Amino acid sequence: MKKFLLLIFVFSINGFSQDFQGIAYYMSKTTVNMDWMKNMPPDRVERMKSRMKSSLEKNYILYFNSNSSYFEEEEVLEAGGGQGGGFNWMQFVTGPDGGNLHKNLQSNIYTNKKELFGKIFLVKDSIIPIKWVMTGETKQIGIYNAYKATITKEVEEQAFSFGRRPAEPSANSDEENNPPLPKTRRVETIAWFTPDIPVSTGPSMYGGLPGLILEISDDNVSILCKKVVFNPKDKIKIKAPSKGKVVTKNEFEQISKDKAEEMREMYQGRGGSRNVIIRN
Repeated sequence: MKKFLLLIFVFSINGFSQDFQGIAYYMSKTTVNMDWMKNMPPDRVERMKSRMKSSLEKNYILYFNSNSSYFEEEEVLEAGGGQGGGFNWMQFVTGPDGGNLHKNLQSNIYTNKKELFGKIFLVKDSIIPIKWVMTGETKQIGIYNAYKATITKEVEEQAFSFGRRPAEPSANSDEENNPPLPKTRRVETIAWFTPDIPVSTGPSMYGGLPGLILEISDDNVSILCKKVVFNPKDKIKIKAPSKGKVVTKNEFEQISKDKAEEMREMYQGRGGSRNVIIRN
């Protein structure tokens, strides 16, 4: 199956010029555990869900050529001017903003421009290869023949707590000496890609397949390509973002954890507690 797809990929490349360009338009939907709202008044629940909708349902654009790609969220003007650079607790429910992602497909280096509490970071690191498993299944997505690939991984489940923090364990307690391991779940990621478009990339950090990824199902996130445009009239300039503090992926994750801890401190002493399940 892999050799067959590789032959299709090579054939597809020969059908494209080396300077071909394209734009792919995606829509995404994220689901979150809403149990933390069950004790809220119904009218407040509806308001919260309405506010969350813009964070859970988004549209994206992927610019690509044979050497690189650039993925960004479509700009939408929100009523009331949005949240600006202020505090956004939804960052810790659905995850931080995906940012503007540039992938160099030759050097396997990515640069992700992300904003966290009004500060701009450039997360720059190596693209870790994904060990996809080809299933041999196919389906039609629009006008393209798509092939299915999967990967299974362990993800850590976290709960963000609004309100009082649990009492800290004493220095001699069993919990202090033997801290509990984080809860994990096995998650299968499903990708549908097409060798008809010979670029080894896709939305967000997904890629590494012999063709453009058109559809992704990853735990609570689904992404679907709505349209692809080849060689648009206006030439595309795909460049890595350059303004912001350069950090590695691990450094940015630590900064995010520190900010989450600051947010917990803000809610201490207000009584009660609500947990929000965060999917990684």
